[in-house]
Amino acid sequence: MSFLKKLFSSDSPKREEPVVLLELRSPNCPITAIVEQDNQVAYFYLWGDEDSDFGVKACWIRNLDEAPIDTDLKQMEEGVPPMLSKAYCKFPEGQMPLKIDDLEIVWFEEGDAAALLEKGEVIAIIPSWAGINGFSGYARDCAGEGEYCWELQSSNILLGRIAKAKEYWQLWDQEINPFQIIQPQLLQQYENNLGNSDQYFAIDGNEWPPRGLFLKKGEVKDVFVTVGLSLLPMPGVEMYSEHPNEINRIELGLLLDSGLPQEELNLIGSWISGQASIPWKRISWFGNGHTITFNILSNTKITSVVLVKHLNHLPDIELDDYRDSQVNILWMIPITENERNYIMDNGFELFSEKLNNIGSEIFNIHRNEIDLN
Repeated sequence: MSFLKKLFSSDSPKREEPVVLLELRSPNCPITAIVEQDNQVAYFYLWGDEDSDFGVKACWIRNLDEAPIDTDLKQMEEGVPPMLSKAYCKFPEGQMPLKIDDLEIVWFEEGDAAALLEKGEVIAIIPSWAGINGFSGYARDCAGEGEYCWELQSSNILLGRIAKAKEYWQLWDQEINPFQIIQPQLLQQYENNLGNSDQYFAIDGNEWPPRGLFLKKGEVKDVFVTVGLSLLPMPGVEMYSEHPNEINRIELGLLLDSGLPQEELNLIGSWISGQASIPWKRISWFGNGHTITFNILSNTKITSVVLVKHLNHLPDIELDDYRDSQVNILWMIPITENERNYIMDNGFELFSEKLNNIGSEIFNIHRNEIDLN
Protein backbone atom coordinates (compact mmCIF):
# COMPACT_ATOMS: atom_id res chain seq x y z
CA MET A 1 0.00 0.00 0.00
CA SER A 2 1.44 3.42 -0.95
CA PHE A 3 1.89 6.07 1.73
CA LEU A 4 -0.90 8.29 0.34
CA LYS A 5 -3.35 5.39 0.22
CA LYS A 6 -2.33 4.45 3.73
CA LEU A 7 -2.77 8.03 4.92
CA PHE A 8 -6.36 8.23 3.74
CA SER A 9 -7.43 4.62 4.32
CA SER A 10 -9.68 3.71 7.21
CA ASP A 11 -6.97 1.57 8.79
CA SER A 12 -4.41 4.41 8.83
CA PRO A 13 -3.19 4.86 12.42
CA LYS A 14 -4.33 7.98 14.22
CA ARG A 15 -1.70 10.24 15.70
CA GLU A 16 -1.36 9.52 19.40
CA GLU A 17 -0.24 11.85 22.16
CA PRO A 18 3.55 11.71 22.59
CA VAL A 19 4.96 9.94 25.63
CA VAL A 20 8.01 11.18 27.53
CA LEU A 21 10.52 8.34 27.62
CA LEU A 22 13.39 10.15 29.33
CA GLU A 23 13.95 13.49 31.02
CA LEU A 24 17.20 14.82 32.47
CA ARG A 25 18.15 18.21 33.87
CA SER A 26 21.43 19.79 32.82
CA PRO A 27 23.88 19.65 35.74
CA ASN A 28 24.94 23.28 35.30
CA CYS A 29 22.51 25.16 33.02
CA PRO A 30 18.75 25.89 33.26
CA ILE A 31 17.96 23.37 30.49
CA THR A 32 16.10 20.05 30.47
CA ALA A 33 16.65 17.28 27.93
CA ILE A 34 13.55 15.29 26.94
CA VAL A 35 12.98 12.27 24.69
CA GLU A 36 9.42 11.99 23.38
CA GLN A 37 7.77 9.41 21.15
CA ASP A 38 4.32 8.85 19.71
CA ASN A 39 3.16 6.12 17.33
CA GLN A 40 4.85 7.74 14.29
CA VAL A 41 8.01 9.58 15.30
CA ALA A 42 10.56 10.08 18.11
CA TYR A 43 12.22 13.39 18.97
CA PHE A 44 15.01 14.67 21.20
CA TYR A 45 14.48 18.10 22.80
CA LEU A 46 16.40 20.62 24.87
CA TRP A 47 14.03 22.94 26.77
CA GLY A 48 15.36 26.14 28.33
CA ASP A 49 13.65 27.46 31.45
CA GLU A 50 10.96 30.08 30.81
CA ASP A 51 13.10 32.88 32.24
CA SER A 52 16.05 32.03 29.96
CA ASP A 53 16.65 33.02 26.33
CA PHE A 54 17.48 29.45 25.34
CA GLY A 55 14.07 28.50 23.97
CA VAL A 56 13.41 24.98 22.67
CA LYS A 57 15.66 22.96 20.37
CA ALA A 58 14.33 19.83 18.67
CA CYS A 59 16.08 17.05 16.76
CA TRP A 60 14.40 14.17 14.93
CA ILE A 61 15.51 10.70 16.06
CA ARG A 62 13.53 8.24 13.91
CA ASN A 63 10.25 7.58 12.14
CA LEU A 64 8.23 4.68 13.50
CA ASP A 65 6.03 4.49 10.43
CA GLU A 66 6.55 4.82 6.68
CA ALA A 67 8.14 8.18 5.85
CA PRO A 68 6.08 10.75 3.94
CA ILE A 69 7.20 11.93 0.52
CA ASP A 70 7.07 15.57 1.57
CA THR A 71 7.17 17.53 4.80
CA ASP A 72 3.77 17.95 6.41
CA LEU A 73 3.67 21.72 6.97
CA LYS A 74 0.22 21.55 8.54
CA GLN A 75 1.55 19.34 11.33
CA MET A 76 4.35 21.81 11.99
CA GLU A 77 1.87 24.69 12.19
CA GLU A 78 -0.23 22.74 14.67
CA GLY A 79 2.79 21.92 16.82
CA VAL A 80 2.71 18.21 15.97
CA PRO A 81 6.22 16.66 15.76
CA PRO A 82 6.67 16.05 12.02
CA MET A 83 8.04 12.88 10.48
CA LEU A 84 11.22 13.18 8.43
CA SER A 85 10.57 12.94 4.69
CA LYS A 86 11.56 9.80 2.81
CA ALA A 87 14.51 11.33 0.94
CA TYR A 88 16.40 11.82 4.21
CA CYS A 89 15.57 8.55 5.96
CA LYS A 90 18.02 5.66 6.12
CA PHE A 91 14.99 3.53 7.04
CA PRO A 92 12.11 4.93 4.96
CA GLU A 93 9.74 2.13 6.01
CA GLY A 94 10.09 3.15 9.67
CA GLN A 95 11.84 1.63 12.69
CA MET A 96 10.96 0.00 15.97
CA PRO A 97 9.94 2.31 18.84
CA LEU A 98 12.58 3.39 21.30
CA LYS A 99 12.69 1.53 24.62
CA ILE A 100 13.27 3.44 27.82
CA ASP A 101 15.76 0.97 29.24
CA ASP A 102 17.98 1.29 26.15
CA LEU A 103 18.34 5.08 26.39
CA GLU A 104 20.82 7.39 28.07
CA ILE A 105 21.33 11.16 27.89
CA VAL A 106 24.86 12.55 28.15
CA TRP A 107 25.36 16.27 28.70
CA PHE A 108 28.36 18.04 27.20
CA GLU A 109 30.65 19.47 29.87
CA GLU A 110 29.37 22.98 29.10
CA GLY A 111 25.85 21.87 30.04
CA ASP A 112 24.13 23.56 27.07
CA ALA A 113 24.26 20.62 24.65
CA ALA A 114 23.48 16.93 24.94
CA ALA A 115 23.53 13.58 23.18
CA LEU A 116 21.09 10.67 23.22
CA LEU A 117 22.51 7.15 23.34
CA GLU A 118 20.75 3.87 22.60
CA LYS A 119 22.47 0.79 24.02
CA GLY A 120 25.63 2.87 24.33
CA GLU A 121 25.61 4.18 20.74
CA VAL A 122 25.02 7.87 20.00
CA ILE A 123 21.84 8.25 17.95
CA ALA A 124 21.17 12.01 18.24
CA ILE A 125 23.07 15.15 19.22
CA ILE A 126 21.84 18.68 19.87
CA PRO A 127 25.01 20.84 19.95
CA SER A 128 25.18 24.39 21.27
CA TRP A 129 24.75 25.90 17.79
CA ALA A 130 21.50 24.01 17.04
CA GLY A 131 18.63 26.32 16.20
CA ILE A 132 20.77 28.61 14.03
CA ASN A 133 20.18 28.91 10.26
CA GLY A 134 17.72 26.04 10.23
CA PHE A 135 20.10 23.49 11.76
CA SER A 136 18.44 21.22 14.35
CA GLY A 137 21.04 18.63 15.31
CA TYR A 138 22.52 15.33 14.18
CA ALA A 139 20.78 11.97 13.95
CA ARG A 140 22.31 8.58 13.19
CA ASP A 141 19.34 7.44 11.11
CA CYS A 142 19.17 10.56 8.95
CA ALA A 143 20.66 10.51 5.45
CA GLY A 144 22.16 13.80 4.29
CA GLU A 145 20.92 17.17 5.50
CA GLY A 146 17.27 16.71 6.36
CA GLU A 147 14.65 19.22 7.46
CA TYR A 148 14.85 18.34 11.15
CA CYS A 149 18.37 16.92 11.48
CA TRP A 150 21.60 16.23 9.64
CA GLU A 151 23.25 12.87 9.26
CA LEU A 152 25.48 11.86 12.15
CA GLN A 153 28.56 10.46 10.49
CA SER A 154 31.22 8.37 12.23
CA SER A 155 33.77 11.13 11.54
CA ASN A 156 31.82 13.76 13.52
CA ILE A 157 34.22 15.25 16.08
CA LEU A 158 31.38 15.66 18.58
CA LEU A 159 31.44 11.91 19.19
CA GLY A 160 34.82 12.30 20.86
CA ARG A 161 33.55 15.15 23.03
CA ILE A 162 30.58 13.07 24.13
CA ALA A 163 32.85 10.20 25.16
CA LYS A 164 35.02 12.64 27.15
CA ALA A 165 31.97 14.24 28.75
CA LYS A 166 30.61 10.88 29.84
CA GLU A 167 33.97 10.09 31.41
CA TYR A 168 34.03 13.51 33.12
CA TRP A 169 30.60 13.16 34.75
CA GLN A 170 31.62 9.74 36.05
CA LEU A 171 34.59 11.36 37.83
CA TRP A 172 32.15 13.10 40.17
CA ASP A 173 31.04 9.73 41.47
CA GLN A 174 34.57 8.81 42.53
CA GLU A 175 35.71 8.88 46.16
CA ILE A 176 37.94 11.86 45.33
CA ASN A 177 36.08 14.18 42.95
CA PRO A 178 37.58 16.75 40.53
CA PHE A 179 37.15 19.68 42.94
CA GLN A 180 39.03 17.88 45.69
CA ILE A 181 41.91 17.42 43.25
CA ILE A 182 41.95 20.88 41.67
CA GLN A 183 41.28 23.00 44.80
CA PRO A 184 44.66 22.45 46.54
CA GLN A 185 46.48 22.86 43.22
CA LEU A 186 44.87 26.23 42.54
CA LEU A 187 45.38 27.47 46.09
CA GLN A 188 49.06 26.56 45.87
CA GLN A 189 49.45 28.42 42.59
CA TYR A 190 47.71 31.48 44.05
CA GLU A 191 49.87 31.46 47.16
CA ASN A 192 53.03 31.04 45.09
CA ASN A 193 52.17 34.23 43.21
CA LEU A 194 50.16 36.29 45.69
CA GLY A 195 51.24 35.12 49.14
CA ASN A 196 49.48 32.98 51.72
CA SER A 197 45.73 33.48 51.93
CA ASP A 198 44.16 35.04 54.99
CA GLN A 199 40.75 33.53 54.41
CA TYR A 200 39.07 30.92 52.24
CA PHE A 201 35.32 30.80 51.71
CA ALA A 202 33.04 28.19 50.20
CA ILE A 203 30.82 30.13 47.77
CA ASP A 204 28.66 27.34 46.39
CA GLY A 205 25.88 27.48 48.98
CA ASN A 206 26.33 23.74 49.55
CA GLU A 207 25.14 23.10 46.01
CA TRP A 208 26.94 21.52 43.07
CA PRO A 209 29.31 22.54 41.58
CA PRO A 210 31.64 23.22 44.52
CA ARG A 211 33.44 26.58 44.42
CA GLY A 212 35.59 28.64 46.73
CA LEU A 213 37.05 32.13 47.13
CA PHE A 214 40.65 32.94 48.06
CA LEU A 215 41.26 36.20 49.97
CA LYS A 216 44.66 37.72 50.63
CA LYS A 217 44.69 40.92 52.68
CA GLY A 218 47.97 42.73 52.16
CA GLU A 219 49.57 45.97 53.30
CA VAL A 220 49.24 47.39 49.79
CA LYS A 221 46.65 45.27 47.99
CA ASP A 222 43.72 43.04 48.87
CA VAL A 223 43.09 40.26 46.36
CA PHE A 224 40.16 37.93 45.75
CA VAL A 225 40.37 34.96 43.37
CA THR A 226 37.78 32.25 42.78
CA VAL A 227 38.58 28.56 43.09
CA GLY A 228 36.91 25.95 40.91
CA LEU A 229 35.01 27.84 38.19
CA SER A 230 37.45 26.37 35.69
CA LEU A 231 36.21 22.84 36.37
CA LEU A 232 33.40 23.58 33.91
CA PRO A 233 33.89 25.13 30.47
CA MET A 234 31.56 28.07 29.80
CA PRO A 235 28.61 27.62 27.44
CA GLY A 236 28.51 29.14 23.97
CA VAL A 237 32.20 30.00 23.58
CA GLU A 238 32.58 27.78 20.52
CA MET A 239 30.05 29.93 18.64
CA TYR A 240 32.26 33.01 19.04
CA SER A 241 35.80 31.69 18.83
CA GLU A 242 37.69 29.39 16.47
CA HIS A 243 39.84 28.34 19.44
CA PRO A 244 37.37 27.89 22.33
CA ASN A 245 39.82 25.82 24.40
CA GLU A 246 41.94 28.96 24.83
CA ILE A 247 39.21 30.96 26.57
CA ASN A 248 36.43 28.65 27.81
CA ARG A 249 37.74 28.00 31.36
CA ILE A 250 38.16 30.87 33.80
CA GLU A 251 38.68 31.97 37.36
CA LEU A 252 37.66 35.49 38.45
CA GLY A 253 39.97 37.82 40.36
CA LEU A 254 39.74 41.29 41.91
CA LEU A 255 42.63 43.39 43.19
CA LEU A 256 41.96 46.53 45.25
CA ASP A 257 44.04 48.98 47.24
CA SER A 258 44.11 47.79 50.84
CA GLY A 259 42.40 49.70 53.61
CA LEU A 260 38.77 49.00 52.81
CA PRO A 261 36.62 48.29 55.89
CA GLN A 262 35.89 44.64 56.58
CA GLU A 263 32.20 45.30 55.96
CA GLU A 264 32.96 46.42 52.39
CA LEU A 265 35.30 43.49 51.82
CA ASN A 266 32.50 41.16 52.91
CA LEU A 267 30.11 42.83 50.48
CA ILE A 268 32.62 42.51 47.65
CA GLY A 269 33.27 38.86 48.47
CA SER A 270 29.54 38.12 48.42
CA TRP A 271 29.18 39.96 45.13
CA ILE A 272 31.97 37.94 43.51
CA SER A 273 30.30 34.78 44.75
CA GLY A 274 27.14 35.82 42.96
CA GLN A 275 28.94 36.41 39.68
CA ALA A 276 30.65 33.03 39.73
CA SER A 277 27.63 31.15 38.38
CA ILE A 278 26.43 33.70 35.83
CA PRO A 279 27.85 32.09 32.64
CA TRP A 280 26.00 28.85 33.32
CA LYS A 281 22.80 30.36 34.72
CA ARG A 282 22.54 32.68 31.74
CA ILE A 283 23.91 30.13 29.25
CA SER A 284 26.55 32.64 28.24
CA TRP A 285 30.24 33.35 28.88
CA PHE A 286 32.73 35.83 30.28
CA GLY A 287 35.65 37.01 28.20
CA ASN A 288 38.32 39.71 27.92
CA GLY A 289 36.62 43.11 27.63
CA HIS A 290 33.21 41.99 28.90
CA THR A 291 31.61 44.14 31.61
CA ILE A 292 29.52 43.33 34.69
CA THR A 293 27.43 45.69 36.82
CA PHE A 294 29.10 46.46 40.17
CA ASN A 295 26.93 48.85 42.18
CA ILE A 296 27.24 47.55 45.72
CA LEU A 297 29.29 50.45 47.14
CA SER A 298 27.52 53.79 47.54
CA ASN A 299 30.58 55.94 48.27
CA THR A 300 32.24 55.61 44.86
CA LYS A 301 31.64 56.50 41.21
CA ILE A 302 32.39 52.88 40.29
CA THR A 303 29.32 51.13 38.85
CA SER A 304 30.80 48.23 36.85
CA VAL A 305 33.87 46.11 36.31
CA VAL A 306 35.54 45.18 33.04
CA LEU A 307 37.08 41.73 32.76
CA VAL A 308 40.73 41.82 31.75
CA LYS A 309 43.20 39.05 31.06
CA HIS A 310 46.38 41.17 30.80
CA LEU A 311 47.33 44.69 31.88
CA ASN A 312 50.72 46.12 32.77
CA HIS A 313 50.03 46.26 36.52
CA LEU A 314 48.14 42.99 36.87
CA PRO A 315 49.77 39.80 38.18
CA ASP A 316 50.66 37.42 35.36
CA ILE A 317 49.70 34.07 36.85
CA GLU A 318 49.91 31.07 34.55
CA LEU A 319 47.55 28.34 35.71
CA ASP A 320 47.82 24.72 34.65
CA ASP A 321 45.64 23.59 31.76
CA TYR A 322 42.58 21.54 32.66
CA ARG A 323 41.14 18.85 30.39
CA ASP A 324 42.97 20.18 27.32
CA SER A 325 41.79 23.75 27.92
CA GLN A 326 43.76 26.79 29.01
CA VAL A 327 42.66 28.23 32.36
CA ASN A 328 42.66 32.05 32.53
CA ILE A 329 42.18 34.45 35.40
CA LEU A 330 39.92 37.30 34.31
CA TRP A 331 40.64 40.27 36.54
CA MET A 332 37.74 42.56 37.45
CA ILE A 333 38.83 46.17 36.92
CA PRO A 334 36.42 48.71 38.51
CA ILE A 335 35.06 51.30 36.04
CA THR A 336 32.49 54.11 35.98
CA GLU A 337 29.29 54.25 33.96
CA ASN A 338 30.86 56.63 31.42
CA GLU A 339 33.85 54.32 31.05
CA ARG A 340 31.57 51.34 30.46
CA ASN A 341 29.69 53.30 27.80
CA TYR A 342 33.02 54.14 26.17
CA ILE A 343 33.87 50.44 25.98
CA MET A 344 30.47 49.66 24.49
CA ASP A 345 30.88 52.38 21.84
CA ASN A 346 34.58 52.04 21.02
CA GLY A 347 35.59 48.52 21.98
CA PHE A 348 37.86 47.39 24.78
CA GLU A 349 41.22 47.66 23.01
CA LEU A 350 41.26 51.47 23.06
CA PHE A 351 40.13 51.55 26.67
CA SER A 352 42.79 49.04 27.76
CA GLU A 353 45.42 51.54 26.66
CA LYS A 354 43.84 54.14 28.93
CA LEU A 355 43.86 51.65 31.82
CA ASN A 356 47.57 51.02 31.28
CA ASN A 357 48.17 54.77 31.28
CA ILE A 358 46.72 55.24 34.79
CA GLY A 359 48.92 52.47 36.20
CA SER A 360 48.14 51.27 39.71
CA GLU A 361 45.13 53.58 39.93
CA ILE A 362 43.16 50.70 38.40
CA PHE A 363 43.05 49.25 41.94
CA ASN A 364 41.60 52.41 43.50
CA ILE A 365 37.79 52.31 43.64
CA HIS A 366 37.81 56.02 44.62
CA ARG A 367 39.91 57.12 41.64
CA ASN A 368 38.96 59.94 39.28
CA GLU A 369 37.25 59.03 36.07
CA ILE A 370 39.58 58.44 33.12
CA ASP A 371 39.79 61.23 30.51
CA LEU A 372 37.90 59.65 27.61
CA ASN A 373 38.64 62.34 25.03
